[in-house]
Amino acid sequence: MNRYARWAFALAVLPVAACADNTPAPTPAPPAPPPLAAADASFVTSAAQGGMAEIQEAQLALSMARNPKVKAYANKMVTDHTAADDQLKQIAASKNVTLPADISDVQMKQENDLKALKGHAFDREYIADQIADHQEMVTLFQNEATNGTDPELKKFAADTLPTVQQHLTDAQALVAHAQRRMRHHHHAASSSN
Repeated sequence: MNRYARWAFALAVLPVAACADNTPAPTPAPPAPPPLAAADASFVTSAAQGGMAEIQEAQLALSMARNPKVKAYANKMVTDHTAADDQLKQIAASKNVTLPADISDVQMKQENDLKALKGHAFDREYIADQIADHQEMVTLFQNEATNGTDPELKKFAADTLPTVQQHLTDAQALVAHAQRRMRHHHHAASSSN
């Protein structure tokens, strides 16, 4: 190759080299969030399934309950648990955690048992279930707020706990109200005799 040919080759290669040097390096993918501790992951699963179960049973109560106070309670369950579930979904998504697709087998059986009831029997069983379920939820959220290791989940549990406690108080108040009414009717019937 003579001198002119070498220069022509060098000039032809230069633009390619310049382009290669200016090509931006690919942006590295952000690091995956660290996996949740087992207790935090268990809380996410239990809280998600508990919220789903509350919403599904409340929707059932809205169509099947006889007492307007029970229907009002169920409506509040849908509103409050939907808001809490949306928050939990956002936190789970930020941590690459997959939420359960459905409620547990125990919760499914409880819901099916409710579907078999009507009228006041449904109302009584629904509120009894709400008291038992929210007692469990209060313990679950208290434990996460106190002992959890993930800061976002601890804050979520602490912020949501007062709402869960209020749900329990409201359900207990409905039972107390029903018992007072029953005593009043029994006393009235006794007096008329």
